[in-house]
Amino acid sequence: MNPKSAKIALKAFFVLSTGSAFAGSITCTPAPAGAGPASWIRRIAIDDHSRTVNMDVVRQRTKDADTMGKIRADLLGIEEAPGGEPAYVFNAIAADGAEVTHLFRLHKAGEWRLASAGVVFVGKVPTLRTIEPGKVFDCKRSELG
Repeated sequence: MNPKSAKIALKAFFVLSTGSAFAGSITCTPAPAGAGPASWIRRIAIDDHSRTVNMDVVRQRTKDADTMGKIRADLLGIEEAPGGEPAYVFNAIAADGAEVTHLFRLHKAGEWRLASAGVVFVGKVPTLRTIEPGKVFDCKRSELG
């Protein structure tokens, strides 16, 4: 999967603007009172300076335990929002042999929400496979010097 194609698809999906007046990092975990099934994303850490995103995710679920893993993502853009908090747009870096590239938008609409979509590339054409409705996350900001 071509990372450049994933970035183009992400820009088309989220219509983002680049640049930011925000600096520091933000760490998010799923809100405990969130409705619906447990999120496969257990933690998101975004570093504005290095433009990286690290996620702790559930790789596999059994009835007894969850197998955890890590995903690294690229912070593609930060949209300046009227409410004072930015909206972060990022994509999961696809592993070799992975079929779906995940695209994410973390934004504050009263509470922090994470919306995502799965995109499959057929040839070089991106095709939308899934859209997950927004999940509520608890986020804490840490300002860096």
